[in-house]
Amino acid sequence: MRYSFGLIVTWLVILASGVQAAPPSGQTYSTQSQSSAQMTQCNSSNPDVAITACSTLLRGSMPAGMQSSVYNQRGRAYYQKGSYDLALADFEQAIKLDPKNIAAFRNRADYYASDGDFAHALEDYNQAIALNPKNADSFVQRGTAYLLNNDITKAIADYDQAIAINSRFAEAYVDRGEAYRGLREYDRAIENFDQAIRINSRFAGAYLSRGVVQSEKGDYMRAIADFTQAIRLDPKFIQAYDERAATYEHAGAHDKAVADAAEAAKLDPQNADAHKLR
Repeated sequence: MRYSFGLIVTWLVILASGVQAAPPSGQTYSTQSQSSAQMTQCNSSNPDVAITACSTLLRGSMPAGMQSSVYNQRGRAYYQKGSYDLALADFEQAIKLDPKNIAAFRNRADYYASDGDFAHALEDYNQAIALNPKNADSFVQRGTAYLLNNDITKAIADYDQAIAINSRFAEAYVDRGEAYRGLREYDRAIENFDQAIRINSRFAGAYLSRGVVQSEKGDYMRAIADFTQAIRLDPKFIQAYDERAATYEHAGAHDKAVADAAEAAKLDPQNADAHKLR
């Protein structure tokens, strides 16, 4: 099973730092804006655009540190497309070129963790933290790896550290809440989700997580209210429809449950069977 991780983007700052990548062999950039466009496209959230742009940049000549960043970006794009072997190769090349590329270590760690290889994932997270022990993101990512590996105590310790570094880190509170949920400490879980919502009232995932805990406690009306708010914030939030459907069913509102399950299947037609009421 491959878990879902959000890979880290290394924002390229070649032009801002005064270093300009050389154009591909046999070509010349007519203006600085052409080079800037390649940098922007390499950072694109569209993996096909990013792969094409990053590959174009890599055919040119640039400092090793910048080349490392471009490999990391392309690896992220390959991962998004599901080309996991190509992603891993790019992350490894990024680290080889720049052994201090924290984003590449974290992305490779996410690759390993998503594949259930927690030993290698933790090695890379540890290296990222050693390179910058003040980076809250690294602690959250390592905490999530611990959580997926059912080491909840260590997960909470990492989320605690992330929050100590950045007390406004809403995602860290949500993740710590999920850890407390795993311990069935529901009140502490809700306290963390509440804090995440106070920090970011538009954080749909925080409402979803709080709703799940409310449903597990049997407080179906509060759960439904949270799922409904998550859907208001993100009308395509498939998991929120699934959770609300299940909660409606528990609450005896079968017609509403069926409607939500149907909406989830509509949003995710390739996995329609997964959204049927159980």
